[in-house]
Order: sequence, then C-alpha cells, then structure tokens
Amino acid sequence: MEVKDCKVQLQGTLYIDSIFLLNLVMDLYLLTLTCRILGKTATYSRIFAGSVIGAAGYCTILCLPGLTYMLKVLLGMLPLGAFMIKISCRTKGIKELLRGEGYLFSVSFLIGGFIIFLKGRIPFLNGQGDTVSATAGIGFAGFVICRKVIDRYQRKRKEHFCKVLLPGDEGIVEVMALIDTGNGLTEPISKKPVAILEENEWKKLKIWMKPEKYKIIPYHSIGKDRGMLEGYEIDAVEIKSDAGDKRFDKVIIAIFKGKISQKGSYQMILPPELSI
Repeated sequence: MEVKDCKVQLQGTLYIDSIFLLNLVMDLYLLTLTCRILGKTATYSRIFAGSVIGAAGYCTILCLPGLTYMLKVLLGMLPLGAFMIKISCRTKGIKELLRGEGYLFSVSFLIGGFIIFLKGRIPFLNGQGDTVSATAGIGFAGFVICRKVIDRYQRKRKEHFCKVLLPGDEGIVEVMALIDTGNGLTEPISKKPVAILEENEWKKLKIWMKPEKYKIIPYHSIGKDRGMLEGYEIDAVEIKSDAGDKRFDKVIIAIFKGKISQKGSYQMILPPELSI
C-alpha cells in the first residue's frame, strides 16, 4: 500500500473522498453492532458522530508520511477505535472500553471476511471491483446477518434471567435471578424445588425467619463437595419475565453466604420448576 497526495495505491487508485465515504458507512455498521453487543442504548447522532470521527481519523492516519501500514494501525487505529466507542456507546471504565474495542474489531473482521468471501464466490460482485457502493452493499448484508445473530443470542440469554419479587421487611424486594436448568436442589422431606438467594438480599426478608418455616437443605456443588444450606419457606413469590408474570406459593429459599454472581448481575438462582 502506498500513499501519495492522499491517494492510496491498492490494486488501483482510491481517492480520499471515496475512502472517507466507505469508512463512514462501514463504521456506522460496526458501531451499531458494537453498541448492541455491549447492551448500550446509543442514539443515531452519537453513532453518526463516532463514525465521522472514525472515517476522518482513518483518512488522516493513511495520509501520514514515513510510517508503515502496520505502524499506522498500532499507533492510530487502536486509539481511534477506543475514541469511537467512547463517543458512541458511552462506556464506563477501562474494562468496558477495552471489551467494546475487542467487539468492534471482531465484528470488523467478520464483516470484512464476509465481503471477501462473497466477492470471491459471486462473479458479478467480483466484477464490481472495490467500488464504494458494492462494498457498502455487501457490508450491509453482513451487518444484517450479524445483527440477527446478536439479537437471537441476546433473546436466548434473556430467557435465562428474570426478576423475582419477594415480600420483605419493608415492602417488596426485587432481585434478578438466573434460571438454572441444572439446579436440582430439593428440600428432602417435601421434595419441593429450592431457590437460592444471596445472604445480603436475605437480610431484607427476616420476617420469614420463623421456626415453623425453617428448612435444612443438603447440597453437593455450591463451593464444597457436600454441605447443608439453611432455608425458609416464603408464602408467595412473583416471577416477572418477557414471557409474562407468574405467582408461586409456598416457595423454599436457601440462603447462600457469599456472592452468587461474581459480577453481581444476579442475586438468586431459580430451579426450572419456578420459572415461567
């Protein structure tokens, strides 16, 4: 690749305005998908602003003299990608920013590979060369496919989580729960399925700590090979999810002393019998 007077020599000559336009369109695709993966609600104006900065930055970096292409990528593209994500997705913290940049380059690799694959397999597309319209059009097809895959994955993932409303000492306590199909924990006498709640959340439910509601639940796989969990029976629990709402009566909840989720994304584990 050779850059002369802001012309890039790569199997022909591409002018800087064409490069800017193509990168603007592709950055719109990539930033939209990245925000979607991160679960960020990004406005069109923020995504467009990030795309303009990305396209302008890419063109500026390409026109820098005296640097190899790989050096331009390392010194320019990585910081530029982080800046684009920060503007579009409003990430919080360095970890989320780096994760977003990883998603950005991963999606870029996938769509780029998709474009190369189709051009190599379809003679008509190959005959169009590297025109902006052809590349952007194929890129849009890749964008649509990636978006459908991401949406399907996120819907599947959401199906494994729900909100649980518990009657507490000072009103309703709302927690996020993971529906664990592998949770076979049961109360040995009644054989009822048992949910698991973090101790910190259970402290808000002390009204249920009555002798007649006390339970001992043996377990095999929570931090130790074998052990016993203390638990109590709660009169009613309400489950809320995208599939609807459902009330369960006489639910046994075991108390887990520690964090159920290291990231704090959920505080309770539900057996499949207590899901919608």
